[in-house]
Amino acid sequence: MREDVALLTYGSRGDVEPFVALGVGLARAGHAVRLIGPAPYRNLVEDRGVSFFPLEGDPDRLARAFADTAGLSWPRMVASMIEYVRPLAAAVFRSALDATTGADIIVHSFLMTDAGHTIARLRGLPDVSAQLFPVFLPTSAFPSPAFPDLPLGPFYRRATHVVTTAVFRFGGRLLYRRIQAENPGLPNLAPWPFGPSRPLRPPVLFAYSPNVLPLPPDWPPGASVTGYWHLKPLEGWDPPADLRRFLEADPPPIYFGVGSMKTSRLSGLVQLVVRSLQMTGQRAVLGVPRDALDGLVEPDRVCCAEGVPHEWLFPRTRLVVHHGGAGTTGAAIRSGVPNTAVPFGADQAFWARRICELGLGPAAPPALRLTAEGLARVIDRALTDPSFRDRARTLGESVRQEDGVAAAVRIIEEQLASSGAAPRGGAAHP
Repeated sequence: MREDVALLTYGSRGDVEPFVALGVGLARAGHAVRLIGPAPYRNLVEDRGVSFFPLEGDPDRLARAFADTAGLSWPRMVASMIEYVRPLAAAVFRSALDATTGADIIVHSFLMTDAGHTIARLRGLPDVSAQLFPVFLPTSAFPSPAFPDLPLGPFYRRATHVVTTAVFRFGGRLLYRRIQAENPGLPNLAPWPFGPSRPLRPPVLFAYSPNVLPLPPDWPPGASVTGYWHLKPLEGWDPPADLRRFLEADPPPIYFGVGSMKTSRLSGLVQLVVRSLQMTGQRAVLGVPRDALDGLVEPDRVCCAEGVPHEWLFPRTRLVVHHGGAGTTGAAIRSGVPNTAVPFGADQAFWARRICELGLGPAAPPALRLTAEGLARVIDRALTDPSFRDRARTLGESVRQEDGVAAAVRIIEEQLASSGAAPRGGAAHP
């Protein structure tokens, strides 16, 4: 039987692209696949031959709020999320419910945890939780991405996960009850799937490398660290001619990019990056919109590379300075090049800290506290300490041997087989 897999995700490009990679892998394994995600990413999905069902909203607005308002404060991040979600939640839930008609299994992301699990229960379908950072499962191995790694021992670390999950769980459900009161046709949410007294159902896939963050020994069966869900460049893709010429000149440039973080401070960030290049004598490829380079006094020192596949670009640089998103961190590690992160918020500070713990690059200040002098010091240290280069090369070789998508496909197929997937169509609309 050719099972129909529904992938349900929401957020910035960094939240969607790994699911596109998973969708491609599932399709190659013989499954019918539909990706349900924010409307602006239709081309990203359909260009890979995966069916797309749009959800309402503009994730760039949420990313801008995270970058400019929330910063590294998780309470402010939750507040920004609530402000964004409230006017859209009812429409998004109904669209997701419609889009999953006929599916045999639902794979859902962080922001769609309650919606995806509830829809699966309504339809009598198995489901899988897919996460890009460690969440929902307490461990004493490391703190929650929402907290600093204070020297307070294993009890503190475990408690941080409990607090983070409680804020997400109860805050989200309080908001949903208010939305439900305004939209009486919405169903009740299913019981929270990750309670301590329940067996781990659904299983949870963590889409990062076990060489970067190993599976904690105190996580329950059903949790899997698969490796990164890496999306290769489209067949026949060629880089812009000006970028290729820039990369062929000596010395190799560094890379600086902010990923999907849409910040009103971008122009100032670009200016301070250019000043740091002048101080260090380096050149840089900037992963920013081309108009952000307008008015630069030394255009020969920088080249724009927004939207250029990281797999192709990063190995051609000598240092990757990025925002610390899970996917970009994975791409930087895969490249075998030293890297460091200047986080804006969310889980980015967690990955920035992990990069330093692995010895892949020097610590850098958060993006909104970055100065030209501070960035220049980071660049100089990264390029003059050979240990960063050696460790990055060794870890990159290990991560490139992994196939996270294949591992995830196997687990999803096992969940389908063990559940005796429900007949297509599931339950009717509530």
